[in-house]
Amino acid sequence: MVVAGSSEADAYALAAPAYDHWLKSFKFLYERNNIPTPPNLPLTFDAAIESELCVAGTAASIRRTLLNHLEEAGANYLLCQLAFGDLSRMLH
Repeated sequence: MVVAGSSEADAYALAAPAYDHWLKSFKFLYERNNIPTPPNLPLTFDAAIESELCVAGTAASIRRTLLNHLEEAGANYLLCQLAFGDLSRMLH
């Protein structure tokens, strides 16, 4: 999940509530059916940033972070989720 803003604070202000909304939706069927959620699922936005599930910041900081991830993983492509939670609705 990737969110770019004009500043780090702007990106975090957009991404944190969108992640909370996404997480609530993601967990819905698990909870409804009494199935444990995946144990490595970050339950807060800060935990999602720390676990590298989410990246938020300026375009330059995101580029550096993602390039580092690609190099560390030895990957030759990257799949990003750019709209999640209620993020697209927040931008209108």
